[in-house]
Amino acid sequence: MNRGQLRPRSATNAGNQILNEGDHHTSRCRTGLRVLTFATLLVAAGCGESAGPGSTPGRKLVVTTTTMIADLARQIAGPDLEVVGIMKPGTDPHIYDPTPQDSIWVRKPDLVLVNGLHLEGRRLDMIAGAGQKAVELGRQPGIRTRASAAAAAPDPHVWWNPRYFMLFAEGVRDAFIRLDPARADAYRTRAADYLARLQAADRQAAAAIETIAVPRRYMITSHDAFYYYGEAYGLHVDAVLGISTDAQARADDPDRLARLAAERGIPAVFHETSVSAAQNHLVDLVQKLAREKYGHEIRTAGPLYSDSLGPPGSEADTYLGAFRANSRMIVQALGGQWPPPTATGTAPGAP
Repeated sequence: MNRGQLRPRSATNAGNQILNEGDHHTSRCRTGLRVLTFATLLVAAGCGESAGPGSTPGRKLVVTTTTMIADLARQIAGPDLEVVGIMKPGTDPHIYDPTPQDSIWVRKPDLVLVNGLHLEGRRLDMIAGAGQKAVELGRQPGIRTRASAAAAAPDPHVWWNPRYFMLFAEGVRDAFIRLDPARADAYRTRAADYLARLQAADRQAAAAIETIAVPRRYMITSHDAFYYYGEAYGLHVDAVLGISTDAQARADDPDRLARLAAERGIPAVFHETSVSAAQNHLVDLVQKLAREKYGHEIRTAGPLYSDSLGPPGSEADTYLGAFRANSRMIVQALGGQWPPPTATGTAPGAP
């Protein structure tokens, strides 16, 4: 079995693990219902007789989970494969509930691409029933994950380190070649072009963050989705919530972060797009405490794109667009220069 492919296991064992192990979710009953729903959808996927609405005869079907992976798959697939993403822009993958209306589950996919690392929720481990057809991109060789003391799973947000997303791209390219070897050269060519654009975006972000004063290289966000971004560029990242949006904030965290912001002179805290208004309100509380208790003025910046891309037609409707938008917002809010003096305003090529 190749690294990154999900290991098949029985639905019973998977369901028992979901119900018995610690998870991001606080309600075992709620999780059990999700597992049942997802298992039902998988049966529909395996037994459907129709290609389903929107399918293209003659093209193999690739199903993806997150919007980031859907965009990546389309960049490399081009016109040769049909790529369908089950999560829409703005969807929080930590708490996503598959529904019977998800049309892709009435047809059987030829390949399934997931982030894994429990980002999609452990109920999506049921997709391991697809066996060799399922690829968990977060397990690509070379990706070093961070363990989480608050969750049983590692931090899954590896894609915001673009060097790790390059490994995602290589994994997708190789999966497409195995699926459709007759078009291997086309997949290699598109992947090489996309990797070059990722490298350019990576260099631009690194140069821009170098323009931020060292004491200000500190991000405070709604939930802990940017550790790997910070690790790549020398930013310390802190958050009101943990690695899952389904986590609970500790009562003293807003005050701790407000004091920290005052001590370090941090000029901004960040909202995110795919979290709830209540979770972003916790960031507003940090801002309020910093001003009223510690005499430090701080502004709210963002919102950053964290667990989802932006809507179609927005500047962040592709991974590269979202990455550049996030980098620009972070650099400008923390007092740096965007675009950096040593790089052009955008990475070359289309998003």
